[in-house]
Amino acid sequence: MTTLLPIILASSLMLATPPVVEPDKPQANTQAQPFATATDLLDALAKQEQATDSLIGTIRFTTIDALENDRQQRFGTLAIERQDDGQRNYAVSFTTLLIDDRQETIAEHFIFDGRWFVERLPDEKQFNKRELVPAGQTLDPMELMRDAPFWVSLGHDQDRLLASYDAELLPTTQSLIDNENFPELGFFAELPTIVGTVQLKLTPKPGSGFEDDWEWVRIWINPDTLLPALYIKAQWTGDLQIVELFATKTNTDIPAETFDTTTPDARSGWRVQISSWRGKD
Repeated sequence: MTTLLPIILASSLMLATPPVVEPDKPQANTQAQPFATATDLLDALAKQEQATDSLIGTIRFTTIDALENDRQQRFGTLAIERQDDGQRNYAVSFTTLLIDDRQETIAEHFIFDGRWFVERLPDEKQFNKRELVPAGQTLDPMELMRDAPFWVSLGHDQDRLLASYDAELLPTTQSLIDNENFPELGFFAELPTIVGTVQLKLTPKPGSGFEDDWEWVRIWINPDTLLPALYIKAQWTGDLQIVELFATKTNTDIPAETFDTTTPDARSGWRVQISSWRGKD
């Protein structure tokens, strides 16, 4: 999969976001948590997902490469659909790339159908297809985040999640305001979509197999709709991956081709690379 290099300056974020009335600088969040524990929140997410057959929304994907100070931002659409067996199809299509003040049109499509992860790059006629889980098995949702530049639902498999991660609820603005390493994250604390959300922090447990990949994952969830608004993953290198969702709709029809992982015909001129399941390294 092509490396999705980092992005985001507070200035470029403001240019990319519709104008809003600037609120007062947020203070430490002291409001009562709507959920007593992280498990309570995950229970609520599980119930919500049982009632949610599909989800679609606008996505803003930001990456920050701490070492290179390289920042990029991609815009597109995220779609999630529940299959008959309860697993999820995921798809994201990026159409715009913003680097500093330079904007360009792109075509990058990523799809996961519960078994295969596909990267389709029409402009380059490149098609990469990798089997992440063997037939008949299911994938740990956080495993998918190693490869996929999009939000992954968590509530439907919380037992497996909690077996690998310590989960805790934190004040909404923690890690956003007065962040010495990434002061630009304070921008998010002021967004109307983030104010009043619940922050869930996931930290890989020693021996889980994930502790070498990233330091933590933080997810901000609207307590009324139980829909995700913001997701930030911190790698041990200091790099960040940031996903925001806007204008989210649930239980709406999504065209079947959105999740199509069919390999292009050999005569089509596409370069095709397929990697079948070979077990864990």
